[in-house]
Amino acid sequence: MKQTLLLTFIALLACTACSKESPHGGNGNAERETQGYIDSALWYIGRSELGKAMLQLKQAEQLLPLLDNDKLGYQVCQYIGWINETTGANEMALDYQQEALIYARNHGKPAYIIDVLVNQANTLNNMNRHEEAWQVNLEAVKLFKHADRGQKSVILKNIAYYEMLRDSLPEAERHAYRAAMLASDPSAMGNALSLLCHIYIKQDKDEKAMMLMRILPRNGNATLRHNLLAAQAEYKEKHGDYRDALRIQKEINRLGDSLNSSSRHIDIINIQNKYDRQVIERQSAETKLQLSIAIIGLLLLIAITSTGYYRHTRRIYARYNKRITEIRSDMGDILKQRNAHIDELKRNIDSKMAEINELKDKLPKDYTAEGLYDEVVRTKQGIDVLYAILRGENISQMGRKEQRSAVHALWGVDRQLAAIIENPAYALTPKETFFCIMERYGRTDAQKAASFCCSEQAIRSTKSRLGKKLDPGVLEHRRCRRPPAR
Repeated sequence: MKQTLLLTFIALLACTACSKESPHGGNGNAERETQGYIDSALWYIGRSELGKAMLQLKQAEQLLPLLDNDKLGYQVCQYIGWINETTGANEMALDYQQEALIYARNHGKPAYIIDVLVNQANTLNNMNRHEEAWQVNLEAVKLFKHADRGQKSVILKNIAYYEMLRDSLPEAERHAYRAAMLASDPSAMGNALSLLCHIYIKQDKDEKAMMLMRILPRNGNATLRHNLLAAQAEYKEKHGDYRDALRIQKEINRLGDSLNSSSRHIDIINIQNKYDRQVIERQSAETKLQLSIAIIGLLLLIAITSTGYYRHTRRIYARYNKRITEIRSDMGDILKQRNAHIDELKRNIDSKMAEINELKDKLPKDYTAEGLYDEVVRTKQGIDVLYAILRGENISQMGRKEQRSAVHALWGVDRQLAAIIENPAYALTPKETFFCIMERYGRTDAQKAASFCCSEQAIRSTKSRLGKKLDPGVLEHRRCRRPPAR
């Protein structure tokens, strides 16, 4: 008996101590209790039991004076305002949204401010106070870069709605379409698309409007149902089907009466419903754990993929650089072969170039180390020019570019001739350069005339002009050096 009395006395002392705990400790308890009410309200909202959700939020509202946590204050006022807006108590919704805006600005998180502003704009539009809604939405636009996809969708939808009222239909169409593309849930997408229907109807784009009305979901929240019916009524009225338009309008009126009936308006009450907070907290913790595991797995996958891609790319780079260096060396050796025909020379160079291009196509597009490749390309272009010259092809349209390419290749084929052609004292023109090459390799005047598409008299004039520039005998015919194959 004495032991029981002693334990009871100790329990009373503990209760007294708890009731006289420090303000900081009391504040912590109030925060936890408020968060519990908010969690309960969100659970009820998820079940569309708005009345029970409001009861929880009103309990939380009584604790706001004890809190220093602006985030919790924002959440309580924001959810109460949202429920009032949803149930048609627009004036009360505006009061709570204004309080939520104060909390959100004190907290300093742009996403919270945007949430309040878009809800205010929606409420004002519901009250047909469109100019005020537009000004509020402009405040949200200033924070657009901080908004998530869903918030951007609502902001753009409000812009489109205002532009439609002002008959700025092309701009309204563009913003409504973007709103639909950014929508983060089916209801938001349906609301944006139903607005786009109205815009299409006003623009006489009836086929597009009908297409959207066919794909709009028939099941959704009351707002979505209202918007769909409004678009259908407008379409029927425009096309003279007044009977169907009247029927749909009556359905809209019944839906509006249901939305705004006094039975759905939630008053401030001080009754707390019993709620299993621990179940919700456990579910929330499990969700967060699963999300964390998924994020970690995704990060690991990205890291592994990035590492593999980097290593694979480096291997390709190394193989490409090594092979192009080898090919460049091989091409140099090919050019130094004294008895090779020009046909064989071109064939070998073309095959090497094809191999390089095949390797190059496997490289990432941002590969920038082009020095060796460009040099090989110049050599290939030079061989092509020499081939055309020595094969007697039409070279009358060749100019400075072909002259430079040919000289570049000649440094590997015939260094003596390349030195003569590039001697600044001679200052040879492209035609004179090609003439020198043909003269060096024994082309007749008739062959030269055919290549240049001119008369043999013009060829003799070129030869006479070159005779004044060059020393006698420098272009002596080299019979052993790569005659063209016949």
